[in-house]
This record gives sequence, structure tokens and C-alpha cells, in this order.
Amino acid sequence: MIVEEGKVRIFAPHVNIKGPGRVEGVFYNREMVINRDSTILLLHNLKVKSALDGLAATGVRGIRMIKECGVITTINDIDPKAVEIIKKNVEMNNVNANITQRNVNALMAEEKFDYMDIDPFGSPVPFIDMALKSGKIIGISATDTATLGGRNRKIERRYLANVSSPTPYVHEIGIRVLLGYIGRMAAKFDLGIRPIFSMWHGHFYRVYIKIEKGVSKSKATLKNIGLCEYGGPLWLGELHDFSFLKEIKIPEWLPNKDKFEKYRELWKGERFFLFHHIPTLASELKVSTPPIKKIIQILRDMGYEAYRTQFSPQGIKSNASLEEVKNILSTYHNF
Repeated sequence: MIVEEGKVRIFAPHVNIKGPGRVEGVFYNREMVINRDSTILLLHNLKVKSALDGLAATGVRGIRMIKECGVITTINDIDPKAVEIIKKNVEMNNVNANITQRNVNALMAEEKFDYMDIDPFGSPVPFIDMALKSGKIIGISATDTATLGGRNRKIERRYLANVSSPTPYVHEIGIRVLLGYIGRMAAKFDLGIRPIFSMWHGHFYRVYIKIEKGVSKSKATLKNIGLCEYGGPLWLGELHDFSFLKEIKIPEWLPNKDKFEKYRELWKGERFFLFHHIPTLASELKVSTPPIKKIIQILRDMGYEAYRTQFSPQGIKSNASLEEVKNILSTYHNF
């Protein structure tokens, strides 16, 4: 089957329509177009010379990196059938790529890349150490969201963490556990991390991180990792580079351009650790849940910062204290 994505056309022997479930053999997952779009968004705004698509399957991400961003790219998969398909797709799109059939950890141990992409089935843990040592900037996907959010006790051995997150906060907690783990692994090598942007969509988390060398960067990273009331360790620092978000331009050809316009506005406001989930607080106070827009406006009128968040349509990121928000909900009829 021939499918189109962005500026490329590829052959895909199997097409997975919905969710993260694995189809036997080499397959193309339509649900992950927005995941790959996020890589194009990054590389369109951060010019890099070399990149690795480490677990490439059909090669669509790597081919897009070449054709849409002009990046010299190595496209790798250990599966010989995948490599055959990658070669066919590279030729179909008339691009030049370095195609390899290797264990990606062995490849990363031997070569360095400006940008390093890891998009595995499930947990990225087996690949994180080598990605940190191989790349200057790394993009990592995780589809084991239940584990990261503390809904699956595998978190204790897989991410060396112990969290128990209330349902409204599970996805922000999950991304922060992932970033916290990556940061702790980086510190082993005297490396630090700085998130560029962090994304939750459906069944996956996606984080983009700049790797910074040196003991001082490692120490600074560790200062951003700690515990919260729901456990940890997890990332307590910023989820995004706000100077990057201020300048970011979204390509017109991006399949999910409109969605990223919305994401960009949400990301710009995610400046505080966790968020206030208004229905939960209203339930505790035994009051009706007021419109989110109205609470945001009240907070801003009072001099606080207040924004929506990607993690919940009923959540508010704000520097107002929990008690202040509760007070507003309790006396909402007075406003």
C-alpha cells in the first residue's frame, strides 16, 4: 500500500489504523503521524546537520527529515525486511540516505549525531543511555504511559521510581517521570539535560531534549529532580524551552499544523509544576464547577498568571496557591 505523509510517499506492507497495538511485520502507524510531525517541527526550527532515525521500520520519519528539513540522515533498523522496505522508500522519494541494519545501541555507541531519534514499541529505557552519549539533541517516545503515570507497578524496576498519581494528573506526572529518569541517567555520564518541548498525545509521550556536557550541567539537572506529594523521583523543572517556543514557526505542509498551533499556545503557558484541576477542587469544596475561562480571568485580574494546559481541558496552570484557587471557587458567586 502506498501512503502519503507530509511531502513524502512510502510503501507500507501493513497499515495500523488505531492505537499503539503492534501489527506483525513492518508496519506504518497512522496514529503516529503527529508524533513524526513533532520531529519535523523541531528540525524545521533547529537547524542540525546530521541525524539518526534509530528504529525506523518503514523509514518514513527519516525520509521526512531528509526531504522536509534537509538533514543528512542515517536510517536504521535491525530487521532485514524493514531495511528492504526502507531502501525501496528512499528510492521512491529520490533522496540520499545512509541505510544501516544494526542493533541501534551498537550504532549509537560508535557514532555521534546532532539529532538522535528513538521511537520504540513501549519503553525507551533500553536505548536511553546510548542515545544520551550519541546525540546532541534527542527525541524520545514512550508508549508505556500506564507505567510512567504509576498505574502499572513496573515503574519501580523500569524507571526506578514510585508514584501514585490521581487520574487528572497522570499524564503530566508520566512525562515528568520520563524526564526525571533521563536526567538521572545523563548525570551518570556528567551530562545535563534541558527539555526543548514535551508532548502528550493519546497513547504516547514525546520529549525533545538538549544534551549539555559537564559536571556543572549534571549538577544543575539533578537539582531539577526530586519528589512531590505523589512520589518520585521526577522532573520538577520546566517542561519546555520558552525562548524556543516564542520563536517557533510551524511549517505550512505539516499534516497536523492546526493541532500544533493549539499545542504551541498551551505549551507557552505550562510554566508551573502540575496544575489545578478545577472539577476535583470543586468536588472537594462541594460547589459547582465554574467555567474554566472565568476562573482564568479572575486569577489574572487578581494579578496571577493563569493558563490552560495540554494535560487537561479542566486544568489551570497558575502561580496562585492551592488555597487561593479554592477561595475563588468557594466565593465564585461574588465575582
